[in-house]
Amino acid sequence: MARHRNQGFTLLELMVVLLILGLGAAVATPALVRLADALAERNQQDQIVMLLQNLPVGVMKQGGAFSLPSTSGFVPYQEVFQGAPASLPREEAGSMRVWVPSDIEYRANGACTGGAIHLELEAGKRVTYQLAPPLCRPRIEA
Repeated sequence: MARHRNQGFTLLELMVVLLILGLGAAVATPALVRLADALAERNQQDQIVMLLQNLPVGVMKQGGAFSLPSTSGFVPYQEVFQGAPASLPREEAGSMRVWVPSDIEYRANGACTGGAIHLELEAGKRVTYQLAPPLCRPRIEA
């Protein structure tokens, strides 16, 4: 007499598999959140570097001088870059704050006086960019 066995998984086997998947998700989720935050921060830094690199060209196209005014401390991004020939969209700038210790002047030919720009990103991380005259290419300070 042949014994007939049902094909399929038992409830216990399914519960063990679900438990393993749940533990894997619980371990992976914090790492994925940290990765997403790091990518967002890096994107914000890349956007500001691109803005600073394109600022001399924007000033030349505009045909006039432009100044990044000095601030006494960290102020909202929009206050410093107000009137700039190129700027980050409001949603990308977010709550970024900027500190410019001394005025940075851009002449009509795109040359600038140089200086430092300190950024406080949304996550609270602070980054300093050094702008060396006359081209003022942003270089991150360690």
